[in-house]
Amino acid sequence: MNTAYVYILSAISSQPLAVATDVLFYVNLGLCFCAMTAATAIAVLCKKTACMRMFGLAVVAAFAVGAVAFCVQLGLYVYGNDGAPYAVGLCTGLFYIGFIVGGAYCIMLAHNSHKRLCIAAGVFCLVPPIGAVLVVVLSYKIPRDTSVKKFVFNGYAYTYAALEAFADRTPVELIDQGGAEGPEYLPLKRIKRRLRVLKAKTNTAAGKFDYATALVWYAPYKFKKAYRLMSKAANDGYAPALFNLGYFYEIGKYVNRDLKKAREYYKRAGAAGDADSALRLAIVDIKDGNAQAGLSVLNERAEFGDLYAKYDIGVCNELGLGMEKNIDKAFDIYTECANIGMYVAQARIFAAACKDIPSAQNGDFFRRITDRKFDGAFAVMIDGLIEIKKRHAADASEKFLQAVKMRDKWEGVARCLVGTLYIDRGKLPQDRYNGVEYIGSALDLWSGAKDIYAVLPKIKVK
Repeated sequence: MNTAYVYILSAISSQPLAVATDVLFYVNLGLCFCAMTAATAIAVLCKKTACMRMFGLAVVAAFAVGAVAFCVQLGLYVYGNDGAPYAVGLCTGLFYIGFIVGGAYCIMLAHNSHKRLCIAAGVFCLVPPIGAVLVVVLSYKIPRDTSVKKFVFNGYAYTYAALEAFADRTPVELIDQGGAEGPEYLPLKRIKRRLRVLKAKTNTAAGKFDYATALVWYAPYKFKKAYRLMSKAANDGYAPALFNLGYFYEIGKYVNRDLKKAREYYKRAGAAGDADSALRLAIVDIKDGNAQAGLSVLNERAEFGDLYAKYDIGVCNELGLGMEKNIDKAFDIYTECANIGMYVAQARIFAAACKDIPSAQNGDFFRRITDRKFDGAFAVMIDGLIEIKKRHAADASEKFLQAVKMRDKWEGVARCLVGTLYIDRGKLPQDRYNGVEYIGSALDLWSGAKDIYAVLPKIKVK
């Protein structure tokens, strides 16, 4: 033992640089394994949550640079190159920089959830083996926020997420009156109650249709049963059921897409007295490449006051269906329909503005929208968006609160946006707590509120 001890001391005293290089080389072997583990876990975190995503990806890049440096120092060390000591030291430094920055990233995630675990992972990143294990645990524990998609962490994270959720739920598509109205948004308990009531009334064609429609809206996993009931109601000559079967074939819902069969059902529905069938046939013509015939019907119906035909003409202008794209004309039409009180037109305008809000500058859509005059609760909602664009959170909250008090169709969206603004910009825990409560109150009024509510931080108020 004494001989070995003396040998080690003599080696260190005679060749301290070589011994330090040897020690650091083996330390780097362990650091490389820990770094690759931590980098993989952080990449998973970046995929699960968009909070500080760019910062997280920068951490992964830092570890990648460290891995490259490790490969370089490995070659130099094995071949005994004079630059090996410097390469080994540089590699150690790069790995530790990666762990320090990775620890900062973990601590920043405490803003969302699992505060203690985030802080522990961040602090123990200074002790790489423990830090790597905690980062892996954190990547498993932290909730996924992909339901609100692109979080922009710049002080308006949840607000921007809510605006994007609205835009995603408002596609640009040709519609009829039934499609524009859509299902009534109900909480789970009321859905179950409604389905039980309707199931007991399926002894008539109308009853079969109502129950099948409720299944389509609220229990789509029972699609076979919905289609069977709808077919039975259609066989009895019930016009709405014939129309819906035509729609199924038009869009390929529950059945293979077949525009020929869709036309047949729409014609039968029209003969049975369905008023929307002619409009839907025109939409099928537009989709099937016979746009001029379809537009002719739309124009004729619009002249006789059919708002949905007029709206569809706006869609054709926006998408360039049967004509050249003309966004300004499309928004002129949407504005006219919106000011008459057509919610789907208001929603299309609002959705276009939502997509433009997070951008650094005013885009084309936003300029088109803010130059127009609107009425009622919708005008207040647009004013609220303008205040968000200006980063005037307090003024935006006042506008949306005003819309809440008007008890319009926009109440649910307004409540959600009031809540997100309180959470994003609130100075006190009470402000953020109130924001969560507001979003919770919107759950029965707007489906998008559920996506936001699912990823809210847990906020306690003393």
